[in-house]
Amino acid sequence: MSLITMFRNIIFNFYDYNAKNIHANDIKFVVIHIPDQVGDAMAIYPLIRALEQQPITHLLIVSSTLNNPVFEALTLNNTTLTVVTMTMQDHATIAEIKKIAKTIIEQYGTPDLCIEAMRKKNLKTMVFIHTLRAEMNFQVVGLSMKCYSPLCKIASRMDQHLRAPVPMTWATLMRDAGFPAVAAKYEFPLSAEAITEVRRETCALGPYIAINLEGSIAARTFTYSVAQNLIAIIQRECDMPIVVVHGPKGIESAVKLTESCSRVFRLSLSPSLMRSAALINDAALAITPDTSILHMASAYNTPAIAIYADYKTRWPTMQDIAENIVVGKDIDHINMNEFEATLRRILMRINGQQRQ
Repeated sequence: MSLITMFRNIIFNFYDYNAKNIHANDIKFVVIHIPDQVGDAMAIYPLIRALEQQPITHLLIVSSTLNNPVFEALTLNNTTLTVVTMTMQDHATIAEIKKIAKTIIEQYGTPDLCIEAMRKKNLKTMVFIHTLRAEMNFQVVGLSMKCYSPLCKIASRMDQHLRAPVPMTWATLMRDAGFPAVAAKYEFPLSAEAITEVRRETCALGPYIAINLEGSIAARTFTYSVAQNLIAIIQRECDMPIVVVHGPKGIESAVKLTESCSRVFRLSLSPSLMRSAALINDAALAITPDTSILHMASAYNTPAIAIYADYKTRWPTMQDIAENIVVGKDIDHINMNEFEATLRRILMRINGQQRQ
């Protein structure tokens, strides 16, 4: 055991407490704690669907200001849904974390179960668990503590040792805990408003390719010149129009591309996560270096080319038709010949599926 692990265990013991072992049939009120990234939120849908099918009485999701749109259009059958929002955990203060847990208790009572979906062994997570003091807690990071259920062992091994796809890990956890078996997949429910306003702008294009050029960090973001090269290759290989999917920081680059390249478009609407998801939902093909956009494509079974700076087995493509390019360094170092061959291959697969 490393010194870091020993020190962490000493600190965490202060926040530990004796939890109960409650049967799935007796669980009525559940909290899912996920004030994290967009992809992490999309990955917890196996938890949500298993709880819905049980069914439980009340589900409360603690989201972040960043991933809250993933739950905006979510509706559940026979289960009351509450979504509360806080600062993303990386930036949240201890005071805010304690306050959100205390507010849950004051307004709704003590949860029968808290599912710690952050998948992080950190102090902020333990502060939330200790303050909320649910009757029972689930986690998949392999912590051996009294507050966590022993039912988490297999799922923890999947996440920590096998590095299994995250939706699969959550689906396995719920099955092992006695909840209904559900599909291991990403979800991002769309609002009727977002679908309508996006289709109003794209309906005249016919089938289109959605290309996203920006990742969460600079190493996963294509520069303008590389983006131009990628678009040129796409236009040599097919005649489908291209729609640039972007966030607020990508507006300038997207506008320049629409002005300098023929048959390249962007929404005139202000960027939003829900609108990006609606674009991906309707696309014939999605191309992206960003895993959040990739998970949207997986959720809607949209064919995709995933361009990874570094491949992570926990976050794979999960749709029927997908191709992966692993650059192994900053995304701008992508091999254009490899991209061209990959694009040609996936277009053949898409065309083959359409003929069947």
